Amino acid sequence: MPRINVQQGELAHWLQFVSEGGEAGAPQDQMPAHVVEGLLILLCVQRTDEGRLILTDKGRLALRMESPGALHLG
Repeated sequence: MPRINVQQGELAHWLQFVSEGGEAGAPQDQMPAHVVEGLLILLCVQRTDEGRLILTDKGRLALRMESPGALHLG
């Protein structure tokens, strides 16, 4: 299995960046390559035909779990 080499909080930061791209997606060339690779491996994002990144259901769930109001944090 490939190793995902990211710092704590880095994936959440970039998931938020992708989510801000909305349905059009976020430009992957504005993200570190190792983060793009990690998010693709974790199936949190997928590439569009235009080469942009959009959140998957798993990515949206990961963002909800990182939010301050998440049930598992309360």
